[in-house]
Amino acid sequence: MKPLDKIKTIIGQLKKVTESESLAIGKRAFDQVASLTAQKESLLAEFDEAAQAMEASELSEQIIQELEFVRLKAEENAAILKATAQGVREARSRLKKIREAELNTGAYGRGGGALRNPDASTIVAKA
Repeated sequence: MKPLDKIKTIIGQLKKVTESESLAIGKRAFDQVASLTAQKESLLAEFDEAAQAMEASELSEQIIQELEFVRLKAEENAAILKATAQGVREARSRLKKIREAELNTGAYGRGGGALRNPDASTIVAKA
């Protein structure tokens, strides 16, 4: 296969992979995202190899635009993943704070018998 044809094939595959990645991110199927990332890395290595076998003048404006589309889509996916990871970190932090506050509060158990945390501060009514 000619290097130019190989480049076109790889770009087409990269488009499919980045679109699949976007769908997987939307479904929160992060295990699929990991395998798609491996596919992208493999395709980019192939692309580099094929590009080195070509003259720069052989790259048409259309191929450059298609490659730019792939790059933008990959950046968009990366930004969404980064924002998702930040959201997860913030949710974990908030849950930790809620749990710590609950443990430091003298609350009775469901049966009403004993304090959940006997060392926690409580309010005692004096007669």
